[in-house]
This record gives sequence, C-alpha cells and structure tokens, in this order.
Amino acid sequence: MLENLQKRLKLASSFPSPPAIAEQIIELAADPDVDVLKIAAVMSRDPALTAKMLRIANSPLYAKQRKSQNLRQALVVLGLSAATTLALSFSLLGTYRTTKATRIDYTRYWRRAILSATSARAFAELRRLEAVEEIFLAALLQDIAVLAIDRVQPDFYEDLAARANHSQLVAHEIGRLGVDHASVSAWLLRLWKLPESLCETVEWSHSPTAADPDTRIGQAARCLGLGSDSAEMLLGDRASLKLSEFSANAKAWLGIEAESVGAIMERIVAELPEIERLYDATLMDPDACAAILEQAREMLVVRSLYTVQQVNALERVTADFAARTAELEEQHRRDPLTGVFNRAHLDRVLEAEFGGAELGNWPLSLVFVALDSFKELTDTYGGNTGSAVLTATANLILTAVRDTDCVARYGAEDFIIILPGLDSEGAIRLGELVLDKLRGAHHEVDGGTVVATASLGIATSRPGKPFASASKLVDAASRTAYAARRLGRNKLLVYQGNGETLSSMQVTLPPA
Repeated sequence: MLENLQKRLKLASSFPSPPAIAEQIIELAADPDVDVLKIAAVMSRDPALTAKMLRIANSPLYAKQRKSQNLRQALVVLGLSAATTLALSFSLLGTYRTTKATRIDYTRYWRRAILSATSARAFAELRRLEAVEEIFLAALLQDIAVLAIDRVQPDFYEDLAARANHSQLVAHEIGRLGVDHASVSAWLLRLWKLPESLCETVEWSHSPTAADPDTRIGQAARCLGLGSDSAEMLLGDRASLKLSEFSANAKAWLGIEAESVGAIMERIVAELPEIERLYDATLMDPDACAAILEQAREMLVVRSLYTVQQVNALERVTADFAARTAELEEQHRRDPLTGVFNRAHLDRVLEAEFGGAELGNWPLSLVFVALDSFKELTDTYGGNTGSAVLTATANLILTAVRDTDCVARYGAEDFIIILPGLDSEGAIRLGELVLDKLRGAHHEVDGGTVVATASLGIATSRPGKPFASASKLVDAASRTAYAARRLGRNKLLVYQGNGETLSSMQVTLPPA
C-alpha cells in the first residue's frame, strides 16, 4: 500500500512540485559558498516573495535597529540561513495553499501548520538551538504528506471524522499504510531535495522522545513535537485545553520550566496579529486566545507570595540597573557638549557600516562638515558663544538627516554624517539641505547675531569602486571639505578619485 502510494506521488500532476523559485532556493541553500547577491537575485524574480521578505525583515518579529529598504538589506538583517528558509516557507506555502481540498479541512490544516511552526520556533529560540528557522520550516511542512495523500487518493481519509484531531489522523494512517504521514512527508521532502537534517527532523516529529536527545535532530524533533501539541491545544475548544500536561512534556523533553511555558504561550498569543498579517491567515478566535492566556497566567502564579515578592524585588533592581547601565552607555557614546555621537562611537559605527556595505554590495556615503571661521568666532565672542554655535550646528544637522543616519562630532569644529545605502547624488541633496539650514540660522552674540557657515566634503564608497578601508573614506571626505574651505568656504564639494563629474560643485582630488 505504501509503495503504491509513493509511486502515485511521484507521478502525480494533481499535487504540484515545488515552484521554480523554491527549487532554486533549495539548490542555493546547499551551496556552502552562497552569498547575499545570489540569494537576492533569485528572490527578486518573484515580486510577491520579495515583498514578503521585506515585510518580515521589518516586522516586530525580526526587525533590527535599522529599517530594511531593499531586499539586500532585508537579507543581511535576517541572515542568509534564516532568509533562505523563510523564503522557502513563503514560496512553498504560497503554492500549496492554493491546492483544493477533497476530504481534509484545508483551512484548519494551514492554521495548524502555521501555529505549529510558530510554537516550534519559540521553543527552539528558548533553548537557543541552532538553525531555528530550519526548525520553523520543518514544522510548517511536517504534515505536507496529508495534502499529498488527499490529492492523489481522494478516498483515503473518507472514513475519518470531519473534526478528527491529529492523533486520530495518525492512527487512521497507520491502520491503512503501516506508517503515519511523518514518514511520508520526510520521503516527499527528500524527493524535493530539501536538507537532510530537515527531513530527519520531520521523520522523528511524531516520536520525538525516541530520537537521541543529545543530538541536533533529537532536540529539533522535540521542538516539532511541542509545536504540534501546542497547535492542537490552541485550536481546540476550551474544554480540551490542558496546558499543565503540555507543560509537563516541555519539562521532560527539553527541560523547560512551567513558568517559561506560560510565558511562551503568552508571547505566541501576543504575536498572533503580526503572524496573521505576515501569512495572510486567521489563526485563532478571540475566545480561544483568552482561554490560553488565562491558563498561561495561572501557571505564572504558581510560586508562593514570598517568592513572588522576591522576584518582583529582583526585577525592580534589575530594571533599575539596566536603566542606569543604558543611561551610562548612552552617555559614554555621546559628545557631552553637542549631544551627538562622539568620536569613539563614530569609529565603531563606521567600521560596522563599512563592512555591511561591502557585504551587502550597497553604497556608503560620508559628509564631512567643517565649520568656517570658527576660531575667529571664538576669539571675537568667547568660548561660550563657540560652544553654543557648535551645539546649535549639531541640532541643525540632526534635523536634516534620516533616522538611519549617524551624526558624530569628529573634531573641535568638525562633524561627520554617515549615510548608509545612500549614493553620491543622495548625499549631495542632504549636504545641500545642511548648508541651507546653516546659512539660514542666526546665532545671538553680543551686539547682534552671526551666521556660522560650513564647508562640506562628500565621499562615497560604491559597489564596484569601493574604498580600501573606512579610514580612507574618512580621509577623502575630510580632504574634500578642507579643499572647499580653501576655495571660498560655505560650499559643498564631492570627492571622485577617477575624475568623473557629478555636479558643478565637485572637485577632483588625487587619491590618498
């Protein structure tokens, strides 16, 4: 019976093979030398997939400090391993969700698949396991054979009750095939040439405790088992919810305490709106969510009053310490006079952005801002006026930049603006805005007001024509700014070592 079913699956036209994009992603994932450019080139052929990758990179579930504005940035934020598995999940999900049902409730099937994958990933993250996104994909596809069997043999599940749970489904399959759909799913995923570790995880998913607990596969299979049980619990009616039994399995399988299980279930319920948005699906009704939260919160109040008081006190101390540490760290990164970042923090950010630009193959521009006649101003009006002008200048620069840019004080009267992902033309527009703001600002001094202008130098490290190092990029921008000062001040010049002309306000300097 099983051999006959596998022959049908190999020849089936009613159950689609992975789409071309998914097949290419699978092939790239097996390449140890794959890079961002190759992955981006494949994904960009599918506009819908590209949009989903950007959406997930910028979602609260994955977003980092900077918003991803293009696919390359999104892939760097997510990381190559996570990006490939997430892209594969989106691509496969988009293909198989369009498969029409015969005897299986496909709506419930996909709700269960997404909830199971989300829960499995949460437990994998808690245990800090490797290949978290591969575990997510394995959980998402662990039941794919159910859809396949339903398509190639429409009467297979005919005798199954309409609202049969997962255990009843498995028992039905073993009775007819001698194996359950986990084995068939693993066979099917191998046929599609997915990673062997993912296939093995799926193969053990229905008997996770039989797998070696000290291996990566054994740990991943236990996450799949908990994810599957979690999905059944989340989709069941109020009477069937048994969070305490589920918590006992989490403790026995992965050593996760009841309090952590309750916290994870609260987190999953809290993240449901974002997950539903990402996967275009309605996963749970509000009553079921409320029931889960009620039990989860009960589990979080299992300690004695004394213990709770101690925990609360510890949390307050920890929060105070964290807040103070964050405050001190922020003070350490800031220039005490102007409030913008200091030179030490600038050096760290610049090295990171320079490396990111090389890895992501996108431009990185610097604007070097050198105040004009600053020494004459302080000699005439005093140090306090000079300090006030520096602070005002920093604030004016901050009003011109983007949230993703970094402004730092570089020297006594110099500032640097780091512009990640911005080419020369974009940097020129921002530089001209800075110049306009400085020209229009009037600073109060004894007997009236003064205008403090600046000379700006722009240098850009571009794909195909990068600078050798971050320090070389800074040197080019600073030399260009001081060249602008020598040529009359209050202007903007652009460094181009190869003599190309970008604007009428450009100067070409010899390479450093």
